[in-house]
Amino acid sequence: MQGKWTAGKVVALVLGSIGAGVILLVSMYISIIQISADILYLDRVLSDEPYELAEKEEGNAIIKEPEGGGKEPEADVPWPGDDQEEEYEEPDEQYYDFHNEIKTNLSYQIEIVDFDGSVDENGLTYIYGNYPLVTCEDKNKEERINSAIQEEMQIVSEHVSFVGEELPEDMYFIFEMESYVTYMDEDILSVIYEEYAYLDDEMYESYVVSVNFDMESGMQMTNSQILDIDDEFSIDFRERNERQNGQTDGLEYYSDQDITEMLNDDDYLIIFYTPLGMEVGINYYFGWVTVTYTDYEKFSNPF
Repeated sequence: MQGKWTAGKVVALVLGSIGAGVILLVSMYISIIQISADILYLDRVLSDEPYELAEKEEGNAIIKEPEGGGKEPEADVPWPGDDQEEEYEEPDEQYYDFHNEIKTNLSYQIEIVDFDGSVDENGLTYIYGNYPLVTCEDKNKEERINSAIQEEMQIVSEHVSFVGEELPEDMYFIFEMESYVTYMDEDILSVIYEEYAYLDDEMYESYVVSVNFDMESGMQMTNSQILDIDDEFSIDFRERNERQNGQTDGLEYYSDQDITEMLNDDDYLIIFYTPLGMEVGINYYFGWVTVTYTDYEKFSNPF
């Protein structure tokens, strides 16, 4: 993050969430969420040594292997500890849903590593989840890829730590990071983080962060340069989204030009490879949305 949130902004957001049921304060509440979402995205920065930190300590959070496997519990608020394994089932539709596509017959391997830890001494702020760890013969490439994958963990750890410092003593803050290896072959590796934060019993924020790699060089791709996106693409994106996901709350407030701008902005764009083709979407003030493109190649950016 480039800058810290002020105490006033965090307290304002807490008060806004408490008073969300009061009709006269709805517009103020939405404005506060919008401001906070912008700050979170504008404040993202690169960690100097994320690869080393991920193996030892994620920012200010103490990282350890959870006893139960770190899976998401059934409760509305995902307190760690009530772990259970969920078996992935292929969907009937030709639309992608988040799951791992890990292969074992390639020149590199992937292991999913669980972590959890309290960020403060009182246990009122907590972060947990998992991340993929890549191993390959070229150790320089291996470290470069892992550093980029785990960079998001460092950003989130710093964010959770700061929010915890501004919280009242009677409130708790939980951040969940679920990683997925959505595609891997000898040429491409795609990894995403599905992130949810909870303030007491209420949803506080949610994002999807995508990372793509050219595995020949081990270099991270620039997401906004993968596809050639213009207003015509955005109109088609909106139509595909309605067919695939139905009405998306909040997205109607954006013009086609707004969507074009967000799809070309790495802070908002979600894009990653899948066995069905490519998933394209955006993070926006009210949440996130993705759409399956089996025909993504016709939109590929010429280089």
